[in-house]
Amino acid sequence: MLGKAFTRVVVLATTAALVVTTAACSDNPAPSASGDGGGGLPATVKILSIRQLTGPSSFAGTNGKKGMDLALDEIAAQKFLGDTTLEVDVKDSANSVQEAASFANQGVTDRSYSAIIGPEASAQATAVSAITQPAKMPTLYIQAGSDGVVTGDYTFRVTAPAASYFDIAGEYVKSKGITEAAVLYATDNPTLNQLGTKKIPELAAANGFTVTSSDSVASNAQDFTSFASKVTSSQAKAVFVMLIGPQTPVVITQLRRAGYQGEIIGMSAMGSGNLKPAGELAKGAVWPTDFTADQPAPSSQKFVEAYKAKYNGEVPNNYAAEGYDTMWFLARAIKEANSADRTAIQQGLAKVAAEGFDGAMGRLTFEGNDLRVEGVLAQWTGSGETVVQVNG
Repeated sequence: MLGKAFTRVVVLATTAALVVTTAACSDNPAPSASGDGGGGLPATVKILSIRQLTGPSSFAGTNGKKGMDLALDEIAAQKFLGDTTLEVDVKDSANSVQEAASFANQGVTDRSYSAIIGPEASAQATAVSAITQPAKMPTLYIQAGSDGVVTGDYTFRVTAPAASYFDIAGEYVKSKGITEAAVLYATDNPTLNQLGTKKIPELAAANGFTVTSSDSVASNAQDFTSFASKVTSSQAKAVFVMLIGPQTPVVITQLRRAGYQGEIIGMSAMGSGNLKPAGELAKGAVWPTDFTADQPAPSSQKFVEAYKAKYNGEVPNNYAAEGYDTMWFLARAIKEANSADRTAIQQGLAKVAAEGFDGAMGRLTFEGNDLRVEGVLAQWTGSGETVVQVNG
């Protein structure tokens, strides 16, 4: 429970079985699934948050939750919703699509929930959207960048798909005069597969370089020595590494130890301190991202200072920024709706999305229900990350 008077976070056990709770058994007012909303805010608005707090993508889930918690602190301190409490039930979907879907079913069935913040992994998110969109449950996502997540009026993504700002990577390769590049991607991750098989070949065509080899691995792979040997003996002067966070320092270390000296380009999974195990070996690696802590937007720097103050000087990463903006997006929508009604909140989300707002990631705009940001190119210095280029 947060130490603020009007905001409460409740963490539920991740191993709990699916419990079907009807509105009649709930202590909270039951939000309507339809209707014109309105009627004023109740004392409590209850939100279900499905996070990956354990498993290979836990770095995204745990950091996203920390950003949400900061936003909840601020919403309470500002009395942004008056005397209304945002009560957030956090459940851990770990690495399980089935678990995420089970929690989504619970959230839809339990009439006390007004909205869901869905899981980070695309495979889990698509399963959740298949449940929540037909049920007209407002659902917001962090990460989950593949197709099949934003499926209708009730599903929103508050992480810009990497492909929407990834052009900056192609421009970077062109600026280095590179004509040949290799690609390695996680085939079982929809976002990374999409980048590796579609977006990067498009960037190659637009920026005058050729993809000379394209290899796929599973997202739990840790042996990249064959790939490293192949790339080192090739003419490739750039390698695109589209892997999940824990894999990135491993593949970079193996590339460098095999003698590869060219450019290494990743995606946001290289942030969040994930390159620390590679240290100096990863120095110079770059990646497009929607946020890094030294980007210049005033709203970004305001968030960074607040985050450091809350977490004892810790520097926020992109997942924390996304979690923060997601919670503020939902709070703005609830205020606009002036109701805990699901349909009224969806209408509030649509209105806030149409107007945009300034957040941790800078100026946030939406293409339909899908976030867009300018994006920046971050670089690993050997011990941290910095901005080397801003889109736009």
